[in-house]
Amino acid sequence: MKHLFLSAILIFTFHFSQAQVKLNHIAVYVEDLTESKSFYSNIIGLEEIAEPFKDGLHVWYKLGNSQLHLIEGEWEEPTINKNNHLCFSIEDMGSFIDNLKAENVPFENWQGESGEITNRVDGVKQIYFQDPNGYWVEVNDDY
Repeated sequence: MKHLFLSAILIFTFHFSQAQVKLNHIAVYVEDLTESKSFYSNIIGLEEIAEPFKDGLHVWYKLGNSQLHLIEGEWEEPTINKNNHLCFSIEDMGSFIDNLKAENVPFENWQGESGEITNRVDGVKQIYFQDPNGYWVEVNDDY
């Protein structure tokens, strides 16, 4: 009986805890805040929001009900892998790609073919490119 009661408490706690969790923010460490700010504002099109530090080392963006925090500091080259990426969904892939081309931002599909789009089995189109720090970014039309 003790085990049944303990199991019920653990299950209730797990489900209760899951319901209370939400993504607050993602922090990305950057080498040059000005360059990264330009990229995430002008290429990705994110909306900048106020940040409390006002120290010239932080830029915050609104991401739905969450935030993206860019933080500049002493740079150490990160290990870069396409499997670790930020992903943004947009309404119009064609217009987004036109903007990438106008800004001379190279993109590729998942396989690494330059200028190509991945068509997932569920019909979602996606592309990949790197930000000024080498971090991979996926953009898809699963809006």
